[in-house]
This record gives sequence, structure tokens and C-alpha cells, in this order.
Amino acid sequence: MTTIETDTGARIIGMPWKQFIADFAARWEPGQHVALIGPTGKGKTTLAAQLVRTRKYVIAADVKGGDSSLGRFTQFGFQHVSEWPLPRQVREDIANGEPARLIVGMPLRTAADRPKLKALLQKTFGGVFEQGGWTLYIDELQLACDRRLMGLGPLVEENLIAARDRGVSVVSSFQQPAWVPRTASNQATHLFIWHTRDTDVVNRLAEMMGRPKQEVRQIMAGLASTPFGVLVTSADPSAPMLVTRPPRL
Repeated sequence: MTTIETDTGARIIGMPWKQFIADFAARWEPGQHVALIGPTGKGKTTLAAQLVRTRKYVIAADVKGGDSSLGRFTQFGFQHVSEWPLPRQVREDIANGEPARLIVGMPLRTAADRPKLKALLQKTFGGVFEQGGWTLYIDELQLACDRRLMGLGPLVEENLIAARDRGVSVVSSFQQPAWVPRTASNQATHLFIWHTRDTDVVNRLAEMMGRPKQEVRQIMAGLASTPFGVLVTSADPSAPMLVTRPPRL
């Protein structure tokens, strides 16, 4: 492991990915929300695929309707389904104690398909929280919450607040905190953050992390010059900060 220290005295531990993911999976409790925050194309979906594969029951919501980036999940045994309640065979597998790792969605071929996808995701989100025990991954959360697209913001917020009691672990990815409901970041137990120079994003990250803005700016500058790439922290300023580099798929 490597230790990085900022000018403000903050200590950040650099950890190899294999060691990190084994440690994180062991302490990631049911009901804890994970937020992945970073620019597009930086590997959020790739990291999410490797993160949720450590869980037995996972739903990856295809909010884009045929998102090719979710193809990475199939490398870990995820299968596509386009209905809720889930197909009979999947329900029987779950009843028999078999794992269920699913991508729920449908391809958007015409404008008429969007209301159908929205209805499917509404049923899925509601069913996940009614049943409890699932890990739910929402890629590009801002698209799910955008009123012009899916318009699922109120449902997402309601479920994020209730997630801990239902034992549902939500993993969401988004580019900027300002683009999603504040609940999505305020409810986050663990934050995975990619480098950014955007002042507004840095200021919001400082609020989320409970750390001074100047310190977060220094952390971002230091992150850009390390071989690790991703900062892992939480809203608890006393918790250790880590940096790691997930492998590309």
C-alpha cells in the first residue's frame, strides 16, 4: 500500500484493486448506498460491474433502453430480462437459493417504447424495495430522474430513503451531483470519485465529504497525478480515504 499526504495533512491510502475490492465487499453492508461520481467515459460502469458482482441478488436498471455499456455485466453472468414480476424460472432459482444477477430493461426503438420502459422500471424499482435484499444499480441516474425522459426522480428519492430498512443496497452513477436529487448524494454511505476540475462539483463534493473545499481541491489535484484514478471515501470525515485503480474490462 502507498500513503499520500496533502498539504492540509489529510492522509490517503493507495490500495491495489484486488485487495481493495475484497476488503470493501466484506464491509459493504445491506442497505448502504454507493455513489459513483465522475465524467462520462471514465469507467463508472466498468467499476460498477466489478462491484455488484460481489452480491448475490442484483438488478441493473437499463434506463437508456439498450445501453451497450451494460454489456460488461454479461461477462459476470448477468442475464437480460424485460418483465416484472420476474420470469418464473428466475423466481424459482431465487427460491432455491441460486444467485440472480439481472439487467432489467427493453430496447428503445421508437418514441412509443419510452413509456413502456418507464412503466417497467417503475414496477422494478417498486418490486425491489417491496421484496428487499436486492442490490440495485442505476446507471446514469440523471437520466432516470430527468422529467423529460424517465421522470423517476420522486420514486428514486423515496426508495433511497427507505433502502436501509429494506436491506436494499443502491449503487448509482452520475456525472455531477447537481444533476440528480440531493437525496442521491446525501444518502450515500460510500463515494467513488473520479478526478474533476469543475469548481461547482468540487464544492459539492466537499459538502458531501464533510471536508474543506481547499482540501478537496488539493485531493483532486493529487488524484490527477497518481496512478490510482479513483478516490473512495464517505460522508464521515473521520473515515479513511483510499485511492485505487479498477482494471479495465
